[in-house]
Amino acid sequence: MSAVASARSWRGVLRQLGLLSTSAGAMRSVRAHADRLGISYEHFTGRRRWVDEELRQSIAEASDWHEAARSLDGAGEAAIAALQGHAARLGVDSGHLAPREAASADAELRPDTSRLDRAGSLLAAAWYTMCGCDVSWPLEPSRYDLVISSGGEMRRVQVKTTTTRAAGTWKAYLSTSRSARRPYSPDEIDEFFVIDGDLAHYVIPLAAVGGLHAIHLSAYARFRVAGLPVGGR
Repeated sequence: MSAVASARSWRGVLRQLGLLSTSAGAMRSVRAHADRLGISYEHFTGRRRWVDEELRQSIAEASDWHEAARSLDGAGEAAIAALQGHAARLGVDSGHLAPREAASADAELRPDTSRLDRAGSLLAAAWYTMCGCDVSWPLEPSRYDLVISSGGEMRRVQVKTTTTRAAGTWKAYLSTSRSARRPYSPDEIDEFFVIDGDLAHYVIPLAAVGGLHAIHLSAYARFRVAGLPVGGR
């Protein structure tokens, strides 16, 4: 099939044959015919800039995956992951390639409040656990982040973090903002666990802030609770 020889993808073959290029059924049929006739399509690249033989040669000549990616006009983790996947699919031996360097064991790890939003639920769960509560996580996305149980009572907790300063205090947003800001209702949660940029913790009942989109935490100091113990204290 000359269409296979001159094309760079199965969609290109379908276009040359006057068929709908987005038809999965037509694509499977044409590929089956090519396989039956023994017609090679290893030169197909799709969106790639290289063919399979170039990948084999690049891996054979490279000393690590970064070098292989650069030789094929690629760079970065995504390009390397794609090459590794193609190499596995083609059965290309890459055992001689040096593994990527691991992070130095001496590298200093330092907490950064720029990641506070990612750590918020974990910090809240640790706090409730160290207070003697049982903590559960919802299996599916819910309006609450945690369910805590203490003394036979269960409460739904929405965790909020803030690194925003306003009027000399921390400003915490209590509503969601996907399309329009929407506050939480008593049917959805029972309390907020708020962590500010100083890592101070607040447990604020929904009844105290119901209907509000944002609060200044200085006005809710009475709901501040002891933080996680540090150094055994």
